[in-house]
Amino acid sequence: MARATRPLLPPPRRAFGRRALLRGFAAAGAGAFLAACGGRDLDPFAPAPEPPPAPAETPAARQDAPAPAAAPAPEEPEPEPQAEAAPVPAPEPEPEEALPEPRVFVVPTPVPQGNAALVLLDAPGAATASVAWEGEAFPLSREGSRFFGFIGVDVRSAPGPAPFGIGAWRQDWTQLLWMTTAIPVAPVEWTSDDIKIDAANIALLDPDVRERDIELRRPHQSRLTPVRHWRGAFDPPATGAITALYGERRSFNGGPISDYHSGVDYSGAVGDPITAPNDGVIAWTGRTDRRGNGLIIDHGTGVFSGYYHLSEALGAPGSAVARGDVIGYIGATGLATGPHLHWELVVRGVAVDPIPWMRAREVPDPEREPGPAERLNAANQADA
Repeated sequence: MARATRPLLPPPRRAFGRRALLRGFAAAGAGAFLAACGGRDLDPFAPAPEPPPAPAETPAARQDAPAPAAAPAPEEPEPEPQAEAAPVPAPEPEPEEALPEPRVFVVPTPVPQGNAALVLLDAPGAATASVAWEGEAFPLSREGSRFFGFIGVDVRSAPGPAPFGIGAWRQDWTQLLWMTTAIPVAPVEWTSDDIKIDAANIALLDPDVRERDIELRRPHQSRLTPVRHWRGAFDPPATGAITALYGERRSFNGGPISDYHSGVDYSGAVGDPITAPNDGVIAWTGRTDRRGNGLIIDHGTGVFSGYYHLSEALGAPGSAVARGDVIGYIGATGLATGPHLHWELVVRGVAVDPIPWMRAREVPDPEREPGPAERLNAANQADA
């Protein structure tokens, strides 16, 4: 596989500080002033002082008196030989403290079809980090000294190794980490079901209707909010029984399998409350032909949850919701054979199985401590 191109970002420019500039200017000005004044009065424009008068001549001084004999010059002592000073060794630079090798974890490995994996990076000295997966590159979020993010595996992804890359950079944009490897995708056996659709809803099976539905919702559940709003396992959004699981292969009215179930269905009566399973911000409320009335919550770090076929959606985009808040009511709008809630979990734009996110031991929690078996063993190619 061709190695990804490293970003060639210039190091940040170091501005000449205003404080340093003023300090240099003041020092130069003070030196010029003192040189101009010499040893005179501090006023450089004061008149020069008069020279002292010469001493008056005396009669004895005018007679031709013999000049006094010059005193013999004192003998100068011979200089004693000076011992050569021993050279002062230059101080040795303190050795830089070696940073621990970056560690990368992917949980779980392998990643089952239709599931999400947590990527953890412990890289002391790193300022930014990003991941390349399924032809897309995106930045990792950071909490404390740990970077993390999620990759989603579509239910239709082919089993086997999938290319994966991760990089980290220091503050000056020198590269600290670059790994390329493959993450194995494990196959899953999905159940199948045939759905009976009445004549009034047959038109909603049109692939164009389905595509319009997807395109309308896509921008509201594909952006990356770097802050994580959610904590811990997700709660069930409704109190009814689960009537359909994620990943189920579907045919309609006895036809060939043409679709799969992208969420979990809960039974209920029209008007039964739906609650937020975790904290987040409402990203969208609206209606589509196939999904009926719906609502999407942005939980941050690329994690979204969707609620469809509602009789009513509450709240407005941008409103914060907390775990347990009522966000809407069960209905039968759109392509529905009866009242129920269709609940989806979307990670990095891929609908994944919500069930593992409802289990404390399986939820991909960035605060967990990964085990040695979950560490990637690929070589760091940053200096290669």
